[in-house]
Amino acid sequence: MRKITIACCLCLLSLVAAHAQMVSGKLTDSEQNAIAYANVVLQTTDSAFVTGTTTNEKGDFALKAPQAGSYLLQLSYMGYRTETIRLEGLEKKRDLGTLTLSEDSEMLDEVTVTASGTVKKVDRQIVYPSEKQLKQSESGYDLLARLMLPDLQVDPIQSRINTIGGGSVEIRINDRTASQAQVAALRPTEVVRIEYIDNPGARYGDTGVEAVINYIVKRRESGVSGGVQGMNAFTTGFGNDYAYLYANTGKSEFGVNYFISYRDYDDRYTEGYDRFSLPDGTTRHRNLQPVEVPFAYTQHSIEASYNLTEPDKYVFNVLFTDELYNSGKQDNAQRMVEEGLEDRYHFTHREDRYNSPSLDLFFSRNLPRGQKFAANAVGTLISTDYTYDYREYETEDETLSHYAYATDGRRYSLIGEAIYSKEWKAATLSAGLKGNTSYTRNVYTGDSDKTLHMHNSSLYGYVQLQGQWQKLNYMLGAGVSRQAFSESDNSYSFVTFRPSVSLSYPLSGNSRVRYSFSLNPQTPSLSQLSDVTQQNNDLEITRGNRDLDPYRIYTNRLTLSWNPKHFSAQLSANYSYYDSPILKSINPITDGDGSYLIEYASENGKSHRTAGARLNLQWSIVPDQLTVSGYGGVNWYRSEGTDYTTEYTAWTGGLSMSGNYKNFSLSAGASLRPKSLYGHYIDYGEKYSYVQLTYKYKNLSVGAACLYPFTPGGWTGGSRIVGSEYVDKTQWTHIKDNGNMVCIYFNWRFSSGRKSQAGDKTMSNKDTDSGVVK
Repeated sequence: MRKITIACCLCLLSLVAAHAQMVSGKLTDSEQNAIAYANVVLQTTDSAFVTGTTTNEKGDFALKAPQAGSYLLQLSYMGYRTETIRLEGLEKKRDLGTLTLSEDSEMLDEVTVTASGTVKKVDRQIVYPSEKQLKQSESGYDLLARLMLPDLQVDPIQSRINTIGGGSVEIRINDRTASQAQVAALRPTEVVRIEYIDNPGARYGDTGVEAVINYIVKRRESGVSGGVQGMNAFTTGFGNDYAYLYANTGKSEFGVNYFISYRDYDDRYTEGYDRFSLPDGTTRHRNLQPVEVPFAYTQHSIEASYNLTEPDKYVFNVLFTDELYNSGKQDNAQRMVEEGLEDRYHFTHREDRYNSPSLDLFFSRNLPRGQKFAANAVGTLISTDYTYDYREYETEDETLSHYAYATDGRRYSLIGEAIYSKEWKAATLSAGLKGNTSYTRNVYTGDSDKTLHMHNSSLYGYVQLQGQWQKLNYMLGAGVSRQAFSESDNSYSFVTFRPSVSLSYPLSGNSRVRYSFSLNPQTPSLSQLSDVTQQNNDLEITRGNRDLDPYRIYTNRLTLSWNPKHFSAQLSANYSYYDSPILKSINPITDGDGSYLIEYASENGKSHRTAGARLNLQWSIVPDQLTVSGYGGVNWYRSEGTDYTTEYTAWTGGLSMSGNYKNFSLSAGASLRPKSLYGHYIDYGEKYSYVQLTYKYKNLSVGAACLYPFTPGGWTGGSRIVGSEYVDKTQWTHIKDNGNMVCIYFNWRFSSGRKSQAGDKTMSNKDTDSGVVK
């Protein structure tokens, strides 16, 4: 009987242990030294003690929660600032990775950990997703959509991430730039945290990105993992499909990624209205009536990688990528109805193909006393084949005007970068140097018959100091860049200075205010400097300008954030001043036969100003099960050219939700059409909406999604020319195939092997500018 009782007790204890929730991690100071014998306490959300432990000599800790749920994890040690992390929806083993405690008297630059599981810093937010968020997510895109980070717009159907204002977002995995295929292949359950750099510093001063997303994930020590994923429409030609395979053994990881994206639409058309007022008093009005034409492209990306990592010591990474793009259907056709003339048709046919192989080498080394060094070299070849053909006719057998040219382009580039950083107890100093040299040869044949040889070189150096004085967090940076161009017998050289300042101050435990200033010089692009004239149609031409000068953008941002339990709010305001920006001029010129043409040319204007305010709100109605978010704001624009002034005000807003029940997940989003003005041009962006339902069973997920639901007109986008005494032009493009587009989603993964900390690759510098004028 006694033996039976003991056996029952052991069985009961094993069941309790099986259902306990394990939390583990490693604790270090700001110089990456392990903190031994620190206190680690697990509490309920109302701060009641649950269990506790201390870190070992290596700084490692592990403890068990008695049951699934949400907890507070408190980390403390004498002489260091106590930190508290909220663990939402703890269900099973959770490894928090490496956590840092800062000295109590001079904390590095952290403020506090909010109830949403987010650490606020002067340049970023560090987000710890809950167990349920990680478990329910299908990819890196899906996880980011569930987190609903402020000022970000995530499209999980088309695998796109950008800021609400349409700015570019750089995506990284373990600090190395990640491709679309790599983000799709990312396993959310291996994500330790996400670093949302919403205030990029001097390091990103020459990139033009408005935000950076960095997924910190674990890598497997051994075994094989892979999968296939797809989102394909059965109502039209639309698809994004991925396949990936990784093999790990010891310190090495081998990987292969393949991505294909295709579009094949039948019902794409453009409509508009043109008014041309010529110097001789003639006014021509054109109604451009739509004619449906096909639109299609196919994009392939193939990646092969090798990574050698000794955690906390060094990383060596090799990545070969080949991107292929083929678009033989970029046509545009319209019926032109003009008073006093017979109805005419114009047809524009474009073909665009390119192939871009690249080789990326990276090495980083952790040095003694909080030092780190990293270097990166990337070689890229871009081969471009572009064709443009414009015809205007009354009947198919009678061509009134014809203009065509073809471009055969080659661009060779080599980019190198080195970064050094040093961490002290109260601050971090980093410095970097980035160089780029390239050669471009574009051969234009047809009505534009010319061969251009262009050499381009640039050098960018920066230094940045980040730390804290009392409660004030600061980030000070400065960069200097030199860019040089040469084309045939012409050469250009620009030297620019890029200072930046960011200050952040905690107002209370749940709120803070942040101010940032930056000066960002902009230099003309290769295509803007190119001395090529292109005829768009019988009345309009476009040309480059070799006399363009660089210009400066002065940007000020003020942000106030508040993060109580299960709710967050962020109010932001910004003002930017562009000094002598590159704008389009619109002027009539005489052709060889004495008739007039409208010329669109780049020139340095007087100024451009933007100002705006936006409020972001997020509410976890049922934590880890139902979350809604929304934003709304207003933007003001004013441009002053050499002989004109334009002004415009636009409202913006959007809503999104994410919910799950057992193995089902539902997400949806919608936004107003973004609008902006720059020079003569008002841009009407995409009015977006989607809904997606998925079901997950073990390693297999299936579902359905609808793009632009209840929108039979489909995708629309347009532009208008304003403020010109010679031209008033409005144009809208429609893709009816996108309306109510139903897609089928699938995702299957397999894996075997153990996990370990991944090595960080802190840069990636592939060239993407072909220099071709289109």
